Amino acid sequence: MTTPMAKVPPQPKTFGPLGNLPLMDTDAPVQSLVKVASEIGPIFQFQFPGGRKELYISGHEYVKDACDEKRFDKRVWAPLQNVRPFAGDGLFTSATQEPNWKKAHNILLSSFSQRAMQNYHTKMIDIAMQLIQKWARLNPDDTVDVPADMTRLTLDTIGLCGFNYRFNSFYREDYHPFIDSMVGALDEGMNQLHRLGIQDLFMVRKKRQFQEDIQTMFDLVDTLIEERKAHSGEDGDLLAHMLDGVDPDNGEGLDHENIRYQMITFLIAGHETTSGLLSFAIYYLMNHPDKLRKAVHEVDRVLKDPVPTYQQVRDLKYVRMVLNESLRLWPTAPAFSLYAREDTDIGGTYPIKKGDSVTVLIPGLHRDQRVWGEDAEAFIPERFEDPSKIPHDAYKPFGNGQRAYIGQQFAMQEATLVLGMVLKYFELIDHQGYELQVKETLTLKPEGFRIQVRHRQGDAARVVPGISATPEKEQEERARRQETDATNNHNTPLLALYGSNLGTAEGIAREVADVAKYQGFSSQVGALDDYAGKLPQEGVVVIVSASYNGQPPSNARAFMEWLEHAEEHEIQGVRYAVFGCGDHNWASTYQRIPRMIDEWMASKGAQRLLARGESDASGDFEREVDAWTEHLWPDLLQALGLPLVADTGTKRSTLSVRYVHGVAAVPLAETYQAAIGHIMLTRNLQHANSGRMTQHIEISLPEGTEYREGDHMGILPINSEKLVGRVLHRFKLQAAAHFILATEGRSSAHLPVGVPVRLDDLLYRSVELQEPATRAQIREMADCTVCPPHAQALLDLLEEEAYLSEVRAKRITMLDLLERYEACELPFERFLALLPALKPRYYSISSSPSISRTEPASPLVSSGRRLGVDKVSTAESPPTI
Repeated sequence: MTTPMAKVPPQPKTFGPLGNLPLMDTDAPVQSLVKVASEIGPIFQFQFPGGRKELYISGHEYVKDACDEKRFDKRVWAPLQNVRPFAGDGLFTSATQEPNWKKAHNILLSSFSQRAMQNYHTKMIDIAMQLIQKWARLNPDDTVDVPADMTRLTLDTIGLCGFNYRFNSFYREDYHPFIDSMVGALDEGMNQLHRLGIQDLFMVRKKRQFQEDIQTMFDLVDTLIEERKAHSGEDGDLLAHMLDGVDPDNGEGLDHENIRYQMITFLIAGHETTSGLLSFAIYYLMNHPDKLRKAVHEVDRVLKDPVPTYQQVRDLKYVRMVLNESLRLWPTAPAFSLYAREDTDIGGTYPIKKGDSVTVLIPGLHRDQRVWGEDAEAFIPERFEDPSKIPHDAYKPFGNGQRAYIGQQFAMQEATLVLGMVLKYFELIDHQGYELQVKETLTLKPEGFRIQVRHRQGDAARVVPGISATPEKEQEERARRQETDATNNHNTPLLALYGSNLGTAEGIAREVADVAKYQGFSSQVGALDDYAGKLPQEGVVVIVSASYNGQPPSNARAFMEWLEHAEEHEIQGVRYAVFGCGDHNWASTYQRIPRMIDEWMASKGAQRLLARGESDASGDFEREVDAWTEHLWPDLLQALGLPLVADTGTKRSTLSVRYVHGVAAVPLAETYQAAIGHIMLTRNLQHANSGRMTQHIEISLPEGTEYREGDHMGILPINSEKLVGRVLHRFKLQAAAHFILATEGRSSAHLPVGVPVRLDDLLYRSVELQEPATRAQIREMADCTVCPPHAQALLDLLEEEAYLSEVRAKRITMLDLLERYEACELPFERFLALLPALKPRYYSISSSPSISRTEPASPLVSSGRRLGVDKVSTAESPPTI
């Protein structure tokens, strides 16, 4: 019996003792290796002089294996080893096992949170405006060196945001000495890769210059460190965290030498890759006019103010897609290297021994046609419209797992801001018919990329802040803004009506009404019963309703009775749309009431503006609601002859919390016109060991309250003490704290806005804490997660199968996920705003009103398996509900 030979990856033609080296262009090594991959396949060996072989991969089937952090870890490969003389054990040049890597990672993580991005925004604007003002002052025939100006911008941005230091690159003819030294040291580090050891011995002058460049960088950062120590008080930036932060795992801080290395690391990584990204993005937009028009249209719609707000930058969805697609085609950090933690294999085919390395060629990975399609070489930003559809580990511009670039949110926020402002103010002109040439150092950039810019003219023109404008221009700008405002607010009436027992349909109706305001409507919300016989013929009516055992909800009964018998003249001229809530498990009555409303309205002369929408509580309810509302606004506005003037997907409520002394009651009960009843008798109907609990409860109703056969009783629950305690612990809040809520935007009718309230009372009685997390909640949590692996894990849950099996089926809540992913820095006020209203629990009344109309009996069923809300705490609480 013989043992089969291990399969060996293919290798290109060798050239004697030189191995495969003649196939590599030393000025473009990564591009050379990607070319080899395109010729012989997505995995291959490459032999260097002396017999050393390296394994390279670019196919997704192999990369997803190598990105398994249980089997592989980051290798500090040769290019990074050669910058360790000046970057030392900084975050990007240290091995995972080195103690300073984990320490610095833990300390600096919060410097790149969403909250930190908001704090950096003003400083990012400061530097971005310097670029805009420079370009605005150019003569018509002047040219712009795009990579050079983007290098100035990104260096100044990381210098100011990270260390409160101004390089003032836009006020210099030449680069700052730090830049010259940094570029010289990086070039020498890369050149060392291509020299034989014996050659290196004779490079005395280059070695001397290398040390001088390193010393120049050390001198600057040492000065910044000492000045900050002498004048402390700069809070929140990178340097403050480096000097004052401690690792929560061991209580240790960073020493002076490591702070020096970290500063140089961020000054290099914080500007080199982002400047290349912006340069590639501008190149691709100029060469794809249709994509450029689409990006400019979004910028004109979103960036209404001369200086963008933080939220406006976040709302530039298509601009961010342009940047993502530019990074796909030319990832500015084009490769990363890994080593095997154990004997394993790649792709289930090629064995790899413990300690052996493999290098991922990211440009090849991003062109894998099995993932990206036959048009993988084409520039199509729309690929990133739904990032959850991109296979895991197929898109790696920032590296892998816990060793991914910690500052990627900073880079994308900065790049989105700058590209948006460039498109807002300038026309981009390719005056020389530039053909892309990619320059390789440690990163990638377009080489020799020069353009001309013109200030945008006509209705789209903008006055650059800080640049003098003529009175005529100012008047034109003012008139244009007034005209836009008038267009946005057409004030067409929109009435959102609901039929709802459990609050779901009401919530959707209120959401429709709130978004309608952003679309320029004058909107109102009401129950269907309130408009029986009073449907308006002006504007539009949107109806959202559920069914309850095939019958109308309690606040839609009068409306349904009227609608069934209404004359045509009462209905004609009403323009409407209907959306139904239901559960297909009750097939015989599924969507019965919404269907009847839609059919009766149409048959009696009302004008249907949109096909009836349906949502299934046992299906993908949230996605069905989103799909219907996506079509609602374009279809409705087109039918009314009105323009679609706002991106409703970018609007969200803003809830603020102001802590105070004193307290007022939480008024959720008022929403349901609830009354206080007293529990007169409870009796357990199940055996003690059955694992279930069914109780017979008799309740005394308030005077004047009666019921009929078939009625249901709604009981307002409270969340359990343990559940509320978990929230308080996760957000480090005090139960007895008092505060006042303020809100703007979408409805928060279930919250006690504008009055003092005690925190634990609010959590007990106003919000649902046990509902499965929605996709929107998970998406926002991912946005607020500062650890890339945790953020990716949350994004993975958005995939169809994962969401249904891991979230909905297991009823994983937002609180569960917050406890699982501690790097999520979702603010408490956003957590509160994302939670739905606490809903009544409805139960059938089992007693007959002929016996007692004021003391109904109701069976209350609880499985006892999941701690959630206490519906009626009969054993532990006073008999009041």
